Amino acid sequence: MDKEDNIDYYEILQCDRNATIEELKKNYQQLALTLHPDKNLGDKNAETFLLVQKAWSVLRDPQSRRQYDATLNLQENIEPLLYETVLLSDMCFDEDNNVYTYDCRCGGIYLLDAEEFFTSNIVIGCDECSFSIQINR
Repeated sequence: MDKEDNIDYYEILQCDRNATIEELKKNYQQLALTLHPDKNLGDKNAETFLLVQKAWSVLRDPQSRRQYDATLNLQENIEPLLYETVLLSDMCFDEDNNVYTYDCRCGGIYLLDAEEFFTSNIVIGCDECSFSIQINR
């Protein structure tokens, strides 16, 4: 995990998680004007400006925002929201990438690296929503 894994992009843009794209954009524009390196000298403002840029690049795109929200939900939930229990044999194996995949009802995908499957039961999250599945051998 890198240090950006613990950063809340909604906090960076000073919005709540259910903010509309218009609210996110308005806050982004205000922060960008305030923190832009051409207007402010100093390393701290430049670093904060880059975080604002990164937050906006993730949250402005609906797909990357859904993925980010799913990641946040997984990080915050001590117990994942278990959607289903499946057998490893129910998953599709992609030989080219050496991963098992399983489709989520939201249209997302559960991905399991074949080399990481050592235990008899494992829980993985969807790449699009907050659901998780338990995989049994």
